Amino acid sequence: MTNIWDDLIKWLDDASKVVGKEAGDLTKKGSLKLEIFDLKRKLRDSFTELGSRVYESVYLKKKDNWQTAKSIKSAVQRIKKLDNRLKKRNAEYANIGKEEEPTK
Repeated sequence: MTNIWDDLIKWLDDASKVVGKEAGDLTKKGSLKLEIFDLKRKLRDSFTELGSRVYESVYLKKKDNWQTAKSIKSAVQRIKKLDNRLKKRNAEYANIGKEEEPTK
């Protein structure tokens, strides 16, 4: 009879560890999903800003050297940074729960 109780206690202990890890993974995923959503929104806004700056330079002001404008260069740099951050966060999101999976 003692062996059954020991097995039950061990099973409950293992189950609680698994549930705790899953809850932690879900929390991380939720947090990263919000950050990814925010980065996508910022990226979309930056592309909109870039487009309006190019339109203003090319069609409204009739500038031939619009590629060298500081405002356009800064918008492109911001887009590159946001895109890199988005790629990193997507990779982190994809790897959640994979770090400590036991191999069978």
